[in-house]
Amino acid sequence: MDEIRGGLAMPDAGTSLTEQDLLEDLRAHAFAPSNGPTRIGLEVEQLAFHGIQTTPLTLIMEALEPLVTLGELQKITAEGKPPTYASGDSRLTFEPGGQLEIVSPPRESAVAALRDIAHLETLLDGALTWRGIRRANHGMTPWQGVSEISLQTPLPRYRSMHSYFSEIGPDGARMMRLSCAIQINIGSGSPDQVPQRWRLANLMSPVLIGMFANSPMAEGRVTGWKSTRAGVVASMDPSRTGMVCGSDGPADYLKFALNAGVLLRRTPVGYIAGVPSLTFGDWLQGGDTWGYPTLEDWHYHLSTLWPMVRPRGFLEFRAMDTSPVRWRSVPVAVVSALVLDAAAGQAALELLEPTANRWEKLSAASAHDGLENPEVCKLAQQLMQLARSSFDRLPVDWLDESIVDDVRAFDEQYTSRGRCPADDLLDLHQPELKAARRAPEDFPYGPLFPGDGA
Repeated sequence: MDEIRGGLAMPDAGTSLTEQDLLEDLRAHAFAPSNGPTRIGLEVEQLAFHGIQTTPLTLIMEALEPLVTLGELQKITAEGKPPTYASGDSRLTFEPGGQLEIVSPPRESAVAALRDIAHLETLLDGALTWRGIRRANHGMTPWQGVSEISLQTPLPRYRSMHSYFSEIGPDGARMMRLSCAIQINIGSGSPDQVPQRWRLANLMSPVLIGMFANSPMAEGRVTGWKSTRAGVVASMDPSRTGMVCGSDGPADYLKFALNAGVLLRRTPVGYIAGVPSLTFGDWLQGGDTWGYPTLEDWHYHLSTLWPMVRPRGFLEFRAMDTSPVRWRSVPVAVVSALVLDAAAGQAALELLEPTANRWEKLSAASAHDGLENPEVCKLAQQLMQLARSSFDRLPVDWLDESIVDDVRAFDEQYTSRGRCPADDLLDLHQPELKAARRAPEDFPYGPLFPGDGA
């Protein structure tokens, strides 16, 4: 953050905020127990294509204008935020590369949350298809690279993010402009349930990467990874990604957050890009030109961290590629069943505990090989069976018969056969695949393509 200091005098006064204050804040908010019955929300990122070319955001917004005129969508963009539309309680917004992001509110069942997403998709298709725009569900844009997709939401926040990530390598830009994930947000449970749910959510995430991998191509070529998106996320900035899983969730997360680089600094003159070498802990101890961090700065910093599971007063699962629409209900059902059902969750936790000290290698193998990796395959199959066995014990109407059927069909077509959705596309590219395969030697994932920087 040298440009912040700019030769100006540093403040003399120390910070009034302490690490203990931050720990108490995490316990009170990020790791707070849920109130009432468990709820679930979804965030589904998707691509918008003209043929195989991504659609500029301006054209998408033009296509949506008739829905605004008819009152089917309402513009609710907040200052400094990407374009945002509302449809009832659901939201449509956009990622920096123009990716669609459809967000459901917290719902009382997986059925209701999935229905919200599908309803808004149907509404969008009525407008987009008239302009020759189609939605597509891939974890990464298969055909184009960052040089072909400009920053579609060039807000100060995103320009600063781009500047920060460019100090590390190319994967920050790839994450921002090319990637798509499905995020599953589930209540953290009662005070007694919070620690177990947090640990289980983290331990299952490396397996979920390969189980639902759906990004074997990027920049017009086979990459050699089943989840290229997971590789990109892991190497874009290792200080703010990965897994946080120890014996004390809030204390572990505090250490993680303090050691993460300050990605953005909000100042009286606007957003200022940080530098990877300056951590929040450094800022807390030494301040900068404008002083020491406030609690508001801390909360903003937390919003710039992207571990596989993020605590937000609920559990935000972030490890999975966006799923083909045919199979979207499956990760939602599997993840929520393992979290909600005490018996399945405990069995899953016991199954996964031996992997806790080697989650990095397991994550790398899962992203690179998917279920071709024998250990990932076995763990995925066992988690699938635990989830399916719990369906009858879930809250009434949490799932419906069609979702249960989807999970069974997915298991038969993929998990039980050692496959994931990425394998369908790879079946069409076997010669390229053989040429592209590269072993995941060290975590982080290292260069994605030959010639790239780590």
